[in-house]
Amino acid sequence: MYFFFAVILFMSALSVAETGSAWIAVKTQAGIDLSYRYSPDLEVKASAFYPGVPEQFLLLLRDTNSVQRWLSQAKDAQLLDGSTDKHWRVYTRFQAIWPVTPRDMVTCADLFRQDSGLRIQISDCSDLVPETTDYVRIRHITAVWTLTVKAQGFELQYQGSANPGGNLPDWLVKQLTLSSLRSSFIAFKTELKRPNYQANAAEIIH
Repeated sequence: MYFFFAVILFMSALSVAETGSAWIAVKTQAGIDLSYRYSPDLEVKASAFYPGVPEQFLLLLRDTNSVQRWLSQAKDAQLLDGSTDKHWRVYTRFQAIWPVTPRDMVTCADLFRQDSGLRIQISDCSDLVPETTDYVRIRHITAVWTLTVKAQGFELQYQGSANPGGNLPDWLVKQLTLSSLRSSFIAFKTELKRPNYQANAAEIIH
């Protein structure tokens, strides 16, 4: 079962034993800084440096066919009607290990260009797709991807939270969220090297 990260990158607990708003750092691995806090729900953030340009990540995020390669436990993702280059809507389904029920989520992404790079705002768009009995809907998704141009590359930052739904233990939500977020950031190192993202990035730079 996973978060998103945006997406489990975006899970939060309904009730938590820990309180407070101070960020708690997790051991840095593979150049990825990871931390979390309860404010009062679980919120996570991560950052890492990647060679290339921010537009490569933008192409990756828009490519629903790639989701299984970088989003833990993702089964599939579908681009929904009404999507544009600056606003896209995605329905994502996640696999689960028994007895946890599979999850799904509906997110909207809005692109904002800044002098220093790109900002991608992720929000909950659950109303676009009816719920089914086979999946528990992840809700209250809110996240931001910030891509800042640096010498010889860009810094990628993520911060977000969500409600995974169901009756999951707080310790499990935190463990899965942090583990999945780190896995995604590690996967980006490979994904961003794919020739199609590198070649096409120049076409969307304004």
